[in-house]
Amino acid sequence: MKGQMTIKKVFGASAVAGLALTALVSGMAYGQGGGMGHGHGHGSLVPWIVHRMITPEQMHAAVAGEKSNIKTLVAAVFTARQQLTQDLVAGKDTTTDVTNLETAQNNLLAEKVKIAQNILANLSSSQRTQVSQFLTQWSSLKQTQHQQTVQLLQQFGGTSQSSSSQEAD
Repeated sequence: MKGQMTIKKVFGASAVAGLALTALVSGMAYGQGGGMGHGHGHGSLVPWIVHRMITPEQMHAAVAGEKSNIKTLVAAVFTARQQLTQDLVAGKDTTTDVTNLETAQNNLLAEKVKIAQNILANLSSSQRTQVSQFLTQWSSLKQTQHQQTVQLLQQFGGTSQSSSSQEAD
């Protein structure tokens, strides 16, 4: 029974990893190009507001030539991470694995930057200013939301700090 449970976990984990890779590849390759209508690819360096400022055709043209390269680079990151995990579990030296994973991640990041530059080249200078202003306000909004969440958790005993401050009262 215990052996069957382990096999189920291994196959389940493999299925989840396969689905995650598929989602990541399709999200990065097609999401940035608006392939599924949203244009919010996983790992995109382009703020989502930009997708409202340019046409789907402009988005597609900016990404079209990079899709296969992204798929290859995502697969390289996945393979490097998988090898590192296997060697960690086996107790082997992981120095080369870490270097390979870093290289694969850096190559993927460089490609994401290239795609982001292609997409952002479609913006006028006034649109770039609008995006910059939007990002500043969006960041402020997220910070305020975070602070309010912390306060709410403290109010309702969600952190150890709130317990000690209540005891002091």
